[in-house]
Amino acid sequence: MFRLDRRHVVLAAMLLFAAGCGRSASVPEAIEVYDVKTGYDDGGSASGQNRLLPTIAFKVRNKAGRTIHSVQFNAVFRVIGDPEELGAQLIQGIDYDGLPPGQSLGPFTLRSMFGYSGEQARVEMFQHQSFQDVQVQVFAKQGGDQWVKLTDLVVDRQLLAIAPAPAAQP
Repeated sequence: MFRLDRRHVVLAAMLLFAAGCGRSASVPEAIEVYDVKTGYDDGGSASGQNRLLPTIAFKVRNKAGRTIHSVQFNAVFRVIGDPEELGAQLIQGIDYDGLPPGQSLGPFTLRSMFGYSGEQARVEMFQHQSFQDVQVQVFAKQGGDQWVKLTDLVVDRQLLAIAPAPAAQP
């Protein structure tokens, strides 16, 4: 006859608790993208020409029942119909402390370092015959896992007024 003593019950409970606490939710089950804005950010001027940089801003929500930890986001920009990247930006989105269930984080703003330039006003650049639409794909990755596509959008032909991130307080 098998008999459990109190030490075995306590040990089993501790192991189950540790296993449940140590496991993070995965990107596909946890990450929900919302409040997405796409457009073109003011890239300043270079050689007397105005620059427009394709940009995406978004927030994420943890829709899983567990905290998700250590997630990177990568935005890849391409001119529609061109397989070559126009540009990309990779950021650490969710740190090791994690994003608890039901909580949100962001906005995250990712932009290409390459875009369009011209002598005309930025808003007039959208009407130029050489202007081509850009698509953005946003991916997420946790640790050594594979990249997961979160969204795939055409960047809106609009100027974005995205405030810079606040400076760190000493």
